[in-house]
Amino acid sequence: MEVGEIYIQTEEGRAVLDVKNDKTQTVSLIVQDKVGKPCYEQQWELELGKQSLQFPIADLKAGTYFVWLHYADKTKMSSFKITASPGIKPESKKKSLLSSKFFSW
Repeated sequence: MEVGEIYIQTEEGRAVLDVKNDKTQTVSLIVQDKVGKPCYEQQWELELGKQSLQFPIADLKAGTYFVWLHYADKTKMSSFKITASPGIKPESKKKSLLSSKFFSW
């Protein structure tokens, strides 16, 4: 599986994570705040090919959030930041999940 960066879509109140799946499989996505409190969790049954995993961010407060993607026997992690300042859009750290450390789950 190839995992891209997290893209923030401010107007839609969501974030998008693009993946390219090399086989049919179930993936779990978990968003946690900086103290590890789960903010969102969802599972998808992915088909072969490119797909976009979308998750809501509209209700998240300012801060740093971690995204954990679990599939097969692998876990990948990335993060993004939401700022509360008026006129400033949430920022992705532009840290690709591909370069993140693998963890066993």
